[in-house]
Amino acid sequence: MQSSANPNRAKLILVMAVFALPVVASYLAYFVWQPQGGTRNYGALIKPVTLPETMSLTGLDGASVSFKTLRGKWLMVQVDASGCNSECEHKLYVMRQVRLMQGREQDRMQRVWVIADGRKPRPDIKQDYVGTQLLADPAGGLTAKLAAEGDVKQYIYMIDPLGNVMMRWPANPDIKRMHKDIERLLKASQIG
Repeated sequence: MQSSANPNRAKLILVMAVFALPVVASYLAYFVWQPQGGTRNYGALIKPVTLPETMSLTGLDGASVSFKTLRGKWLMVQVDASGCNSECEHKLYVMRQVRLMQGREQDRMQRVWVIADGRKPRPDIKQDYVGTQLLADPAGGLTAKLAAEGDVKQYIYMIDPLGNVMMRWPANPDIKRMHKDIERLLKASQIG
């Protein structure tokens, strides 16, 4: 009788071990071997800053543009002076290319250049980057809300369709990686 109990006990222990193994493995994976640096995004996620609908910007013609009119689309925003040096032009180029890379989703995005000094840019830049909305921020409301480590001109920002500044990339980004970030955002988002 004792000889038949040992094989049954061994089978019971084996079955219990098979069911307990995933629980033990998940515990070890969560508490002991935690993965390091597993982020998939290239751009820096920032604590969302909600921009007020009443914030007013100015078009190059001097007309007031309410931020409320910009809502509903994903906004890629850069801040630069009207003189637009080579770094500024590169950001304009990157924003144009990344938007085009989105294919049929590109209509969900808008490119915005906030001109820091409020003057009109060179005509050739306006022609080269047709489709980029040129705005001035005379009160400095938008520029102050952009969360930057250092100069706000060092980044390209993403504002979601609800008006939240939520991501930024360096002024000289890897275009393919930036495209992947935006592609994932647009795929996951049901808004805008």
